[in-house]
Amino acid sequence: FPQRPKTTLYFHDGVRYIDYVIAYEQGDEGKSEDGKVEELRRKYEENLKEKGLQIEHEPKEESQDQKTCFVKVHVPWEILLRNAERMKMKMPLKEEKVEEQKKGNNILHRLRFFKNVKNEEPDYYTSEFVRDKMDFFDIKDEKTFFTNSQRSRIAYRLMSETRFGTKRIDIGINNLIGEGGYLAAFPLHEGKHKSSESKIPANANLRRLLYWEWARWGRWYKFQPLDLIRLYLGDKVAIYFAWLGFYTEALFYPTFVGFIVFIYSIIACLYNHSQEVCDETYPTYAGNLTMCPLCDEDCSYWKLKTSCLASRVIIKQETISYPTVSLVFSFFWKRRQFQLSYEWDLVDYDEERDLIRPEYEAQVTRERLNPITGDMEPYLSTKDKYTRTCFSLVTVFFWILVIIAAVFAIIVYRLAISAIFAVSIDLSSLGAIGTFATPAMLTTITASLLSLIVIMLLNKVYEKVALWLTELGKFPNKTEFNPILPRTQTEFEDRFTFKMFCFQFVNFYSYLFYIAFFKSTITGSPGNYNYLFGEWRWEECDAGGCMYELSIQLIIIMFGKQLWNNIVELVLPWAQTKYRQWKSQKVSAEMKDNEYTRWEQDYDLNQFKEMDLFYEYLEMVIQFGFVTLFVAAFPLAPVLALINNIIEIRLDANKFICELRRPLAHKCSDIGAWYYLLEFIGNLAVVTNAFTIAITSEAIPKLVYYYVYSLEIYPESTYGYVNNSMSYFNTSDFDLRSVPNNRDPFGEGNVTVCRYPGYLSPPNANPPYAFTTQYWHNIAGKLAFIIVVEHVVFLLKRLLDYLIPDRPRKLRDKIRREHFLVQNMMFKAETDKLRQQFSRKIIL
Repeated sequence: FPQRPKTTLYFHDGVRYIDYVIAYEQGDEGKSEDGKVEELRRKYEENLKEKGLQIEHEPKEESQDQKTCFVKVHVPWEILLRNAERMKMKMPLKEEKVEEQKKGNNILHRLRFFKNVKNEEPDYYTSEFVRDKMDFFDIKDEKTFFTNSQRSRIAYRLMSETRFGTKRIDIGINNLIGEGGYLAAFPLHEGKHKSSESKIPANANLRRLLYWEWARWGRWYKFQPLDLIRLYLGDKVAIYFAWLGFYTEALFYPTFVGFIVFIYSIIACLYNHSQEVCDETYPTYAGNLTMCPLCDEDCSYWKLKTSCLASRVIIKQETISYPTVSLVFSFFWKRRQFQLSYEWDLVDYDEERDLIRPEYEAQVTRERLNPITGDMEPYLSTKDKYTRTCFSLVTVFFWILVIIAAVFAIIVYRLAISAIFAVSIDLSSLGAIGTFATPAMLTTITASLLSLIVIMLLNKVYEKVALWLTELGKFPNKTEFNPILPRTQTEFEDRFTFKMFCFQFVNFYSYLFYIAFFKSTITGSPGNYNYLFGEWRWEECDAGGCMYELSIQLIIIMFGKQLWNNIVELVLPWAQTKYRQWKSQKVSAEMKDNEYTRWEQDYDLNQFKEMDLFYEYLEMVIQFGFVTLFVAAFPLAPVLALINNIIEIRLDANKFICELRRPLAHKCSDIGAWYYLLEFIGNLAVVTNAFTIAITSEAIPKLVYYYVYSLEIYPESTYGYVNNSMSYFNTSDFDLRSVPNNRDPFGEGNVTVCRYPGYLSPPNANPPYAFTTQYWHNIAGKLAFIIVVEHVVFLLKRLLDYLIPDRPRKLRDKIRREHFLVQNMMFKAETDKLRQQFSRKIIL
């Protein structure tokens, strides 16, 4: 063969394109390889050839590391045509959409920047490919009719259906890799992503083009070229980046509102009730109030002014409205998703067309007739499905209980460490107003950090459990038993998604729910405290409520999770890739002539796994929960999310283009089960934020006080709320275990009366320590707020759903029009073909 560069994308003849590459290693001379593994490879490659695929070998002597062999796979033209018809690929027809040219005001036009990248290619009508009607399709050149991503999809499907052994499970390239026959299988990138040129050339490959205009950090402010992403990486990856960009765009509104609330909070903190906590002037200000001890015996009395900092932290946060945008987000995304489906010829894509997973076919022995296709297909009986589903549910429930146990352990830690801090820090000696080192503040910070560590560690465990439940599920002596056994890849991903989301939801949010809704209700009151196991007294909220603890927990977990994920996604893949490249190019002196080939360069990149995109979605959906579920406690959460997502888009883009092997271009018309999870979080966010404002914050009690009680106490002022919200307790009514050792911490004589948050009658009332009328007014106000707000928001959502359909009417009409035109074109072309045949017969 003529001399050729080893970085080529073709076989040695320079004609046949490399559609897929398979890699394996051979030992040094004198070291025999496992004969069983070698036999599996031999059978597999012979079966590939029987299916019509063409193979070319690259021996280990030609590789950089002198041990890796490569098998290059090419799909001939006839095989491409046959499988394109079988996979019902949509291919362009000859007639161009002249009357349907894209206009500049198209809603998706601003997502592209073709103006400075390349000219838009003509838009054609498309139809499912049929070999008998090849003349109707726009086949100008056999080399360009199928895109590289389509060729690799066909090659992978054939490789997944090829057997390599006699067992039912001995089928497919993935199983063969699991058996050790090969190390990796992947399609090739279209050349290098970087070059020495300062500007991008006009004939640059797609990888270079995407790096220059999308994956570079200098393009962080640019819109994403979704059409090019789809063309190079496939529909599934493109729909993810479209969703991520849409979500990031939607964060601008809550970010703006969060900044306004934050600035308003800083200004307002000097003119509201936090001044009452920080000032010692009584009775207008309550900073000098003597508070009841935070723990039994060793804790002493303390002054309310030591909670000044916590009071300033939470000030005015309750004024933010809960995220109604979370409800409409999924609605507007559904409209955008449908528009993308139209642009990418995915409107008629039916997930039921997904071919059955080879693993499913290999393990399921029963068959039945498919009433739609008329073919015999493997199936699971209803009994088997229910048995396997029950097994899965029980296992998921068990591991959720494990997560709850971990959360409970952190709560026990809080109870123990809060008592230690309360004993170590003498609150009665803290004279600096607004001190940071209060027991409640230190307990919250340390517990939040511990919670973050536990969450990140348990995530790895739950990931393995969910994957085992969904895919593996193999027991000793029952190697072919699978408790779930999904039929298609879509079904597999949906089931795995729901399992992982259940784990992650409980893992990340359960502790937040405890702080927001349970902590303040199970503490009890002086003289009637509640104890865990009869030993540890339940921890109290700060005098200003649990809102600031919820804020700190959100900040630490959300920021820590995002920081760790970005480090893992950026630093580790880069370091792994650089190390493998350095190792591969460390060639001995006598082998310096070996070039660093295209397949070797891609092999040294990190492997793209089928579930990599799943983890990207999961990360963003969990973040969506942080942004929406408790945004009333931390209005700057959307700000952190927006900054993270701007980085995340370029980080993921750089990873796909530079650090990962090229993924298989899977078909996908939507984001799958993630849509329903986002909708669930959006609905739940309305409820949680309504309860957070009503129960966790002091917004409703303040309103009740200002409009009902303040005028009776302070006719000329609205001050006095803090003093009004603190009940009295006679220290002689303490249980023996609760009596503090130091009864005179301030040197003013024994404390006879202490104060505590709550609306209970004083000791001299009849009956003492009973709920006051104001308490019931507060309860009524909270219930009314929750009911009214939830009904109003959900009513607006229903009204929006009714007025604005998920699928725009104009776009639906446009789709019907195109279907009509395609049918007419096919009918006309068929008629012309018959006329020509009839005329030829007459001539003969």
